[in-house]
Order: sequence, then structure tokens, then C-alpha cells
Amino acid sequence: MLVTDAFVLLFLVTQGLFLVASYVFAVSGADDLFVDTLYYFFVAWYRGPLVGRTEERLFDETGHVPPRPLAIMLPAWDEAAILYPAVTGIMRKLDYPSYWIFIGVYPNDEATQKAANRLAAEHENLRVVITNNPGPTCKADCVNTIIAEIEKFEREQNISFAGIVMQDAEDILNPNALHIFNASLELADVVQLPVLSLPRRRRDLTAGHYMDEFAEFHSKEVLVRGFLTGTVPGAGVGTCYSKKTIETAKSISGTDDNGIPEVFNTGSLTEDYDLAMRLTGKGLTHRLLWVHPSQKSDHTDFAVTQELFPSGFWQSVRQKTRWTIGIAFQGWAQLGWKGGLADKYFYWRDRKMVFFSHAIIIGYISLIFYWCLRAYEHLAPDAYHLPPLLPENSPFWYVIWFNVLLLAHRLLQRHIWTGYHYGLRALAPVTLRYFVSIIINYIAMMRAIKTWIRHLGTGEVIGWDKTAHDYPDDDSLHNIPVKQEAPT
Repeated sequence: MLVTDAFVLLFLVTQGLFLVASYVFAVSGADDLFVDTLYYFFVAWYRGPLVGRTEERLFDETGHVPPRPLAIMLPAWDEAAILYPAVTGIMRKLDYPSYWIFIGVYPNDEATQKAANRLAAEHENLRVVITNNPGPTCKADCVNTIIAEIEKFEREQNISFAGIVMQDAEDILNPNALHIFNASLELADVVQLPVLSLPRRRRDLTAGHYMDEFAEFHSKEVLVRGFLTGTVPGAGVGTCYSKKTIETAKSISGTDDNGIPEVFNTGSLTEDYDLAMRLTGKGLTHRLLWVHPSQKSDHTDFAVTQELFPSGFWQSVRQKTRWTIGIAFQGWAQLGWKGGLADKYFYWRDRKMVFFSHAIIIGYISLIFYWCLRAYEHLAPDAYHLPPLLPENSPFWYVIWFNVLLLAHRLLQRHIWTGYHYGLRALAPVTLRYFVSIIINYIAMMRAIKTWIRHLGTGEVIGWDKTAHDYPDDDSLHNIPVKQEAPT
């Protein structure tokens, strides 16, 4: 093959890749634009952070329900370094008269047991639960054991918990979170408080991209999904389940080898998402609640759960690999496409990146190839003279400009929600963090595909690749407000 022929062939391949990537990006972007349209026309002004619902308004709506007993589940594996200060911080901060914390630990994790037992010795309303199986198993296995112990505790103490709250030890809770859960159980069977990253430094691009993603996702996407389907995908933390929810989950699940009901699916790496989807159509109500502080409150945060997400690049990739396997692959295999049209549509949104995420990388590769060919053309006088990647009068330019507008809109949305929750000073690195998130999410997708193919081929169990968490120091805890003032 002549050099010129190879040059032309490579150009045609580059042009083809560019066009494929452009069309896929346009379809995916139009899908995102559809959700944005639904949000701003039908959802934003009735629910969510823009509505201005205060704690006092919530309490008025629910009849000022007196505080009822609540249980908090804290599954812990290899958390010895942060468990004591984190749980101490939770208990010091929570303002609620009747709650118990149940910490789940593993029999082969002596260091975490020691920290948990130290907490139990200092707090009468804290219990340590040791799992039957050595760890690490999965979060669902630990949580199922905790739920069984909670029910045993209720029988022994003649107490009935109004709700069971899912949290992680490293979470930073709003002081009034339990008051809000207690009241909102009058409105819904499953109550999800928004999850936001704690503020990170501008140069922490990996950690900072969680600020942007969660701010937009919980302020918009989850609300649209709840509006159309009546179901809110679990976030793993900041969720309160009513007794009715737990009993319903037990009725549609089996038991493990120890006879413990599998309320949460031990075959899923995203047990929270799986449970929410399995409860679809079971007569339960799900709500994501954005609650502003009342005027009488002495704190200024939204009622959200905050934490420090991974700051290391590969830590983030590992975490998102787990999320991708659980939601996209295990969700597809175990949940299928059940439900109505709206449910199927959001299943599609959960899983579309298995296919569409490659388009962004293909687009980048095609542009790199094209500019390399251009460089060769200038360096070699006898080289084949390239035509434009697209002719000036080509109708494909409409697709290209549509994609440019979609990208601008996507970046605008990221800036809106990051600025809303973290202030104008947080906006400078948002665009750069957006492209960092694309790289992280794509590598996570490729790792997830590889792991899933290996699982299908060998039957190898997909292990719990647990994320190591950080916990803010005492000085940081005094400077973590997300919202400085409630809207009027």
C-alpha cells in the first residue's frame, strides 16, 4: 500500500469516527436536555432546593409529630482509624431525644471492634453488632445483620422504631436530620435527604468533581425521576426506611444461610439502588426532601448528608467502578426492564453510558488523529493534502453546532448548581473538573466492563472493592456550611 493510500485511509477512518461520536453525543445530550426541560418546567418550582421549604413548614405540614424512636445503622469494615472520632462527632451534633445507633462490625476486624466497643462503653444508646460472616463480605450483608439485631432489640426492650436510618460512619449529618426524618415519615415510606460533598480546595480536581456531580444530580435528576416514576434511587446514606418498607422488602426477598432476611440484596454492589428499584410498584411512597433551616434554627446548612469523597484518582475510579457494576450491569441482570414507560426510561439513563461513554473518547481520538495528520501534512511537503474534516456546506455541521450548544449547556448546569450550593468562589475549576470527571468515569466504565465479562465467563464472584474514606479534622468541622442563607 502506498503511503498516500494509507494517509487517505487513515483520514477516512478519522472522519468516520468523528461522525459516529458526534451523532452519539448528540443523542445522549438531547436525552440530558429532555431531563433538564422537565425539571425547569414541571419540577423545579414545586419540589427541590429552589422551593424554599423550611423545617417549620415541614413540621406544620406533618402535624408536629412528637419525636419517635429512630435507629441508625452504621456498617463498618476496616474503619478503625475514623470510627471513634466520626461517631463521636455524629452523636455530639445530633439534636434528637430518642435514637439508637447500631454499628455493624466483622468478627475478623478486631481493630474496628475495639473502636466500636469503646463507643458502646461511653454511650448507652449505642450497640455493637458482630456479623456472622468474616469480612469483607458486602455492605448489604452487614446491614441485613444490623436490621435483624434491631428487631431483636425491639422485642427485648419493648420498643418500636418508627424508622431505620442508613448512614456511614464518616458522614456529616445535619443536627436536625432526625427531626426531619421523624416528620417526613408522615409523608413517605422512604425518605432520602440529599447527599453533597464537603467543600474541597480548588486544586483538588478529583475530590472536587464530586461537588459538581452530586450538587447537580440531587438537585435535579433525582427529583425528575421521583416526579415521573414515584421512586427515588437510594444514595446509600441519608435514607430513612419506615417499618412498612422493611417488612415489604422482607416479603419479596429470601434469607441467607443464617436465616437472616435479605432486606438488602447481597448480590448487588449498590444495595441501596437495588432496594429502591425492587420496591417499585409495591405501594410505597419515596421522597427526596430538600429542607432549608427554619428561622429559629441556629445552623445554616441544608438538611443534607455530607462527606469527603475520595481525593485520589484511582480511589475514585475504583469507587465508580463499583457503582457502575452495581447500577448498570447487576441492575440490568437482576432487575431487567420492569415497570412503566418512565421506569424503563430511567433504567435506560442508568445504563446508556455502557454504550455511549465510548463516543466521547472516540471523538477525542478522531480529533487527535486529524491534527496529527495535519501536522504531518505541514512537515512533509509531498504529503497528501487533506480536505477539511467536514466540508463547509455539509449538513453534518448542524450536528456539530448542536453538540457545541449541548456542551455549553452542560457546563452551564454544572456551574449553576455548584455555585448555588458552594458559592461563587467554587466556580473557577468547574469546567476543568468536568473533563476530569469524564476521564474518571470512562476508566471506571472500562474496568466495570472487564470485570463483568470476567464474571460472566468464569462465574467469579465480584468482590466488595470498598472505598477508603477520609474524615475531616475538628477544625474543618467548624467550617462546612453548604448554604449560607435560605432563599426568601
